[in-house]
Amino acid sequence: MKTKLFLFLIGIMAVLTSCNNEDRAIRQMCQYIHTQYPLATLQDIYKTCYQDFFGAEHLMNDTAAARYYINYELEQCKNSDLSLMPKREPTGFRHRFVRINFSNIVDGELTEEQLVMMFIGAAGKNNAYSNDWASEWQQIEKIALKVNPDWADAELQSELLEAAKGNYAVRHSDAFRNNYNPHYRIVRND
Repeated sequence: MKTKLFLFLIGIMAVLTSCNNEDRAIRQMCQYIHTQYPLATLQDIYKTCYQDFFGAEHLMNDTAAARYYINYELEQCKNSDLSLMPKREPTGFRHRFVRINFSNIVDGELTEEQLVMMFIGAAGKNNAYSNDWASEWQQIEKIALKVNPDWADAELQSELLEAAKGNYAVRHSDAFRNNYNPHYRIVRND
């Protein structure tokens, strides 16, 4: 009986420690985004966490189309300032995926084909972290609003919760797109 109680208590402690570590990781991610991108909104927090939770599969239905779109976007951004975002940046708070800035291609550090292949390699049917994105988003949002209360926006919060319930991706906010010129693809962290 004592052994079962001891194992039960160890299990409870492990769950609580895991939750505390996850909350800490969410808080650190929100602080990073607030510092790195002061004009980011809660929508941008959702986007990076969604990318970390699901990976690139929401963009990948057809590899030829993915290759075409990367080529098209690369042509569109060649004369843009791509230095407003890091060359490589982890997504979300688990860092399962990485955003690879197109500046890596422009600067000759990667070929377009290498990025295409890494992007295609990141798209898969089993990328989702779990089957409950809506609950995870609610936890993230709660912590994000403690980190930066200015991110509170009742209408946006309602829209993001509805998106989370349907497992829908969102675009970067207009403020993010206009100020940080995001041109990247998601690849596996490994």
